[in-house]
Amino acid sequence: MQHRRGLLRWPIFLLLLVVLGSVAPATAQEVPPDVTTYEGWLREALAAARRGDQLGLEAVATNLIETETVVLNDDTRISVDNSWLAAALEPVAPDLPSIADRLGAVLDALIQVGQSAPNDAQQRLTDILSRPPFVEAEPTGNTWWTQFLDWLFDILDRLFRPVADAGAATGDLFGYVVMLICGVLLAGVIIYLLLNMRRSLVHEVRAVAVDDPEANLTATTALQQASTLARDGDYRTAVRYLYLSSLLWLDEQGRLRYDRALTNREYLDRLNSNPDLQARLVPIVNTFDRVWYGYAALDAESFSEYERQVAALRERR
Repeated sequence: MQHRRGLLRWPIFLLLLVVLGSVAPATAQEVPPDVTTYEGWLREALAAARRGDQLGLEAVATNLIETETVVLNDDTRISVDNSWLAAALEPVAPDLPSIADRLGAVLDALIQVGQSAPNDAQQRLTDILSRPPFVEAEPTGNTWWTQFLDWLFDILDRLFRPVADAGAATGDLFGYVVMLICGVLLAGVIIYLLLNMRRSLVHEVRAVAVDDPEANLTATTALQQASTLARDGDYRTAVRYLYLSSLLWLDEQGRLRYDRALTNREYLDRLNSNPDLQARLVPIVNTFDRVWYGYAALDAESFSEYERQVAALRERR
């Protein structure tokens, strides 16, 4: 009897090993990739789509399509859905440039999610919001107009007080003559001051135009300025001029009115009637916000990627 039980235990033990062996690989496959692995897949797929390598894209697309969750550096898990990629690859000749644009947008969004804010982000935001154009500049003490009025009233008081005293002492005729002479002199002084004020205003207007290089900026000059800044290593300001060149180009093409009073999100809202153009502008806006307002670090490779996004916006009309 004991011998039979011993014989029965071996098949059961072997069956358990087979079951556990089949479950373990399945469990291992369910472990979601970390953000570095997932970003590597995205970059590989993006590179394949840009060089027109459909086979290379399909090879890495399987990983992206099967991934539903990504683990960030702080162990936070985010949900992802790349089912659109499977649908985009279904045709015999898929639209690889369109797939590349969308993969670039997904990669930008992933970088923005995975990037932690600097320790002084709140203080930076407070400093930005406490300066114009978010807050009107307070007038400093006595303005030039107030000073001019004070000076003018003081002159009038000094001129007409002796005239009034002289008129009362020597008679009306002499007083009127003195008042007439003083009036002519005063008119000359006022005309002289007005002419000087006009020259000062013209000079101030010209100075404002010089101090504000964006006043007469065009899409072409903004693009040239961005290239110059990038060569000097100032990628942050170069990104700003690249972004301005995109908005100015859309304005010159009659597709989006450029208005310096609008926010970046308001620009996107105005493209609700053109979803394709809006989708291509979204990664350009997001990268600009992250670099200009979020002070995200930018190297030559990342700037080149941003240049390609801006160029793609111009190429597809």
